[in-house]
Amino acid sequence: MDTLLTYAPASDPRGYLEIIKIFPDGTEETYFSDRNVICSGMGATLQQAFLAANSSGISDYQIQYFQVGTGGETALQVSSTGTLGTPCVPAQYGTDPGIEGIQRAVVASGTNMGQMTFGIIPWAYIKKISPTRVLYSIYLGDQALPNVAINEVGLFSVSPLPGLDASMLCAYRVFPTLVKQDGFSILFKWAIEF
Repeated sequence: MDTLLTYAPASDPRGYLEIIKIFPDGTEETYFSDRNVICSGMGATLQQAFLAANSSGISDYQIQYFQVGTGGETALQVSSTGTLGTPCVPAQYGTDPGIEGIQRAVVASGTNMGQMTFGIIPWAYIKKISPTRVLYSIYLGDQALPNVAINEVGLFSVSPLPGLDASMLCAYRVFPTLVKQDGFSILFKWAIEF
C-alpha cells in the first residue's frame, strides 16, 4: 500500500487496490496490487456535494457501496465507465452473514440503468488514514461467492444526484480472474486519495 502514499497529489483523486486471500490458518497472500481507475461518477458525486446546501447531510455523497463482478475487461478501465461489466447477483454472493446487500438503482453517464444489488461497506471498515486518504476494506468471507469467477470490483457513492435515488460508480478495477473457493476469504483494501 505504500505506493499510494507517494504518487497521488491531493487535487487529483486516485486510488490503489490490493486484493488479499486470507486462509483459515491466518496466512495471507497478496493476489493483486495496482492502481485503479477513478470514474466520472466520482466527479459528479464531489460536484453535487460541493453544491449541496449547508443544511443537507453528507450521507448521500459518501462512498459506502460496492459490487464485484464477472465481466471485467480492459475496455472498461476508463473514467467514463459507469457500471461493472457483469455485476454479481444476490444468489452468487452465497450465505456469508457478513455481506449486507441492498437493491437500488445505478446511474451511468446520466442514464438510469435500473435496479442492481450493492454490498454495503460497514462504517468500521472505512478509515481515514491521512488528511486526504480514505481506506475502504471489503471483506468477503469463506462462504461468499462460492465457485464464482470474479474479475472486477467497483466502489459506489450512495445517492448523490438530487431527486434520484441512485448510486454512481466512483472507482473501478479489473483484475486477473479469481475463482472464489470456500478455502479462503478475500479482503479488498482500497485506498482513495482526494
